[in-house]
Amino acid sequence: MKTFFEKLYKITRIIIIILPLVGLFLLVRKDLVLNGFVDYTYNFKRPIATITELFPANRLSSVFNVKGLNQYWQQIKQEPVYFEVRVPQKFEQAEVEITYQNPAKTLLQLGLNTTGAGDWNYWLKPLDNPLLNNLSWFRVDDNARGTLWQKNKEFLNLDLFLQKLDVLHGVAAINYPLNQSFTLPNYKPDNKLRVYNEAIRGQHSFYTYIKNEDLNFTFIMQDINRSDGPDPLTITVYNQKNEVVAEVKEPDDGAVTNLDSASVKRSVGLKKSGLPEGVYRVELNCNDDIFFRTIETKQRYLTFINHLYLVDNPEYSDGFVDLNYKPITVYSTIPRLGFLTSHEKGLQNIGLGAEQSVSLSETHLNYYATPISLPTFIYVPKNDIKIFGRGLMALSEESYFNPEVYELSDVALTPDINYLVSDYHLPQIKDNWYVNTVKFDLTNSAINNRKIKFMISAPELNQSGNFLAIEKIKIKLIRKPLSNSEVFQKIIKYFKERF
Repeated sequence: MKTFFEKLYKITRIIIIILPLVGLFLLVRKDLVLNGFVDYTYNFKRPIATITELFPANRLSSVFNVKGLNQYWQQIKQEPVYFEVRVPQKFEQAEVEITYQNPAKTLLQLGLNTTGAGDWNYWLKPLDNPLLNNLSWFRVDDNARGTLWQKNKEFLNLDLFLQKLDVLHGVAAINYPLNQSFTLPNYKPDNKLRVYNEAIRGQHSFYTYIKNEDLNFTFIMQDINRSDGPDPLTITVYNQKNEVVAEVKEPDDGAVTNLDSASVKRSVGLKKSGLPEGVYRVELNCNDDIFFRTIETKQRYLTFINHLYLVDNPEYSDGFVDLNYKPITVYSTIPRLGFLTSHEKGLQNIGLGAEQSVSLSETHLNYYATPISLPTFIYVPKNDIKIFGRGLMALSEESYFNPEVYELSDVALTPDINYLVSDYHLPQIKDNWYVNTVKFDLTNSAINNRKIKFMISAPELNQSGNFLAIEKIKIKLIRKPLSNSEVFQKIIKYFKERF
């Protein structure tokens, strides 16, 4: 009997010594992610340490539960909302699976917070895109790489399409790297001066194209001085690699209060010689006190990106006595258009082509419309209108071109597009819920307190009076598995940092 208890005592001591070591080993292994990936799931039943609850709370309902069922969900009443994910190590990729309901069938996007100069830097990808969901073209799904839509059935798989890519015409992409530079094969400068007298307000960006010519613009600007503070202007030019190739800075006019009268007209020149052929993006960085009365250029193309604020309207007659009160026609390939006015004098009916119209009956309210076909003409009778959406617009058909054909921001299926490739997959239906996955490269992700941040956005939700419901969030963080030597180095470093 004594021998038995002695053996039991020894075994117990060994277990007591080994168990903490095993627990510590498992904890270290989990924290170092030795196998190259880690999975987290948040099902709204209770808070977890690895994925935060959605926030801010004032945009959300309480958590719902059907009595007797182990199913929980939360409604998003206003967008955007956010959640954060713990990252124990540096990862290369994130796969985010969301289980949701989208009764209003609006565009639903997932965004990754990325590094940048501003506080609002998000790489947005579609989680639920009704335009793509309803696209009737022949579709080829590649679970690992993406989806190909074809106007006419030609390719049965993605590899065959990619092999023929260099000889195909009308190829467009959404969040899919085709690694092709945009060129206009038959482009020739004509040295003709083009004058745009339609006044626009505040920050804008546009594309232009040059070949064997100077980049040359003149902006006639005025400061209306409706708000306190200085109103400087910075004009920045980027090439296709997103590199700054030219910049001009214009200081404030010296009047910095809202009691000051509007400034006199000033001419700001932008000229750069010796640039290679290609597409250039011009950013007009300023606040809404700056009005661009005229743009003069010898470039053939001037295509606005995502936003155009037209202001030839009596609302501004207190500052500018010579505004041109005439209707303006805008050429657009934006698939989902938004309109907003902030003043009573901007309430009006806006035409879309020959068969559609949008009635703006309230100020400070976003109105949306989907054109029957693209491209379309937008008829704006009174101006004082912000026109916005994911895509391109121009003040005339002749000044429009589409350098984003290899990387569309949304489904702008103009007649010249025959193929569309995207990393987007159509959502799947499971027990009356939709499920879809978005993948992000984490190279430029912003990491704060060992967390990365995601945003759920539905741009039309705030005006629709509807809601989104989120039932589950699953995250898979992926990186290259560690070699044996890397494992040993990581473990040594782990214990040095903590003990």
